[in-house]
Amino acid sequence: MLQEQILKGGSKSNMRRVCKGIKHIKGKIYFFDLQADHKRLQVRKEANSDKEAKQIKNELLVELRKQLPISQQGEQERLNASFDEAREKLFADLRADNVSQTNILRHTIIFKRLFQDFRNLKFPHIKSPGQIPPIYLQEYKAYFINDLKHNPKGGWRSELICVKSMIRRLKRLGYCRKELVESLVEIPRPRHEKKEYPEIPNSKLKTLLDFIKKDRPDFYPPIYFMCRTGRRINETTLIEKRDVKWDGLNPIRIDIRAETTKTKEKAPIDRLDLELAEVIRQAYNASSKRKTVYLFCNRLGKRCGRNHVGRYLRDVSEKLIGIRITPHYLRHRFLTEAGKAGVPLPDAMHIAGIKDIKVVMGYYSHITNDGQDKVFAVSRI
Repeated sequence: MLQEQILKGGSKSNMRRVCKGIKHIKGKIYFFDLQADHKRLQVRKEANSDKEAKQIKNELLVELRKQLPISQQGEQERLNASFDEAREKLFADLRADNVSQTNILRHTIIFKRLFQDFRNLKFPHIKSPGQIPPIYLQEYKAYFINDLKHNPKGGWRSELICVKSMIRRLKRLGYCRKELVESLVEIPRPRHEKKEYPEIPNSKLKTLLDFIKKDRPDFYPPIYFMCRTGRRINETTLIEKRDVKWDGLNPIRIDIRAETTKTKEKAPIDRLDLELAEVIRQAYNASSKRKTVYLFCNRLGKRCGRNHVGRYLRDVSEKLIGIRITPHYLRHRFLTEAGKAGVPLPDAMHIAGIKDIKVVMGYYSHITNDGQDKVFAVSRI
């Protein structure tokens, strides 16, 4: 059961509205006013940011909905409900959980494909989600791969993630049977396809960076930063000026905040060399002139968007050096080059902000020509 801490005292006019159901009181204190059907919850909780408060709201809503009893008659009515009613309740639940519009659009496409196109073709006699048999999803997998000619690994993996999420949500709302959810276990998720990354010599990369510095001087600092540190594009573009720590006029540390990382843990960069420090100093001065809180800003004084930087990098690299480079490639190259140079793995992981060594060994330990040449050199008799 949830421990309800009812807010007492304080003026509502002093609260800042974050989103529906959340108000910021002061400091790290947030007020949550949530309702699911007839049950209401009002609590105060601590959160480090608005983003974290939204995550707490979603967790509280899940717990609150678990407490809602479903009568036997009401449960049977939901199982016999039409697909249109189930769809309406599903998307209302998604919007209540603050799911992004992109994700909602993806659910819309897959719902139509799963419960309309495929059902009319293979199971036309089924009139409600509660009538779906466990074999339904196995048949849908064959339909998706064989009939629609989608990728059996990457394409089906992405499709399956959304299908499983949708089925489990419908079960929680009472529109699917337990047997259908249990059948999901029999459909394993395909593993990620390991990407092949080309080896690019330093001379070509330097030519590319020199061109970017002249063509888009506002995009050069974040791209150079990713190349030198192996950081993710999202972490890089969300760095603020307050995250830069100084020793006089020299930047000596970058505090990568927990809310900007994938693991939701702090991942600072404790040391900077002269070249990287100079690029950060120039970016800081340019950001200060444009009066923005972000370290890396564009020509309009706004934060460098991850999509804009990534699109520009892909296009200009393909035209200039004939190889399509993505921001993630810079992360991969950083770790690969560190491994080829014999850099201690913990040091490379710390700078790149990687917490799990399995990630490095599973995704970044790629075979290189230089490495294989060294093996043959060692084994030469």
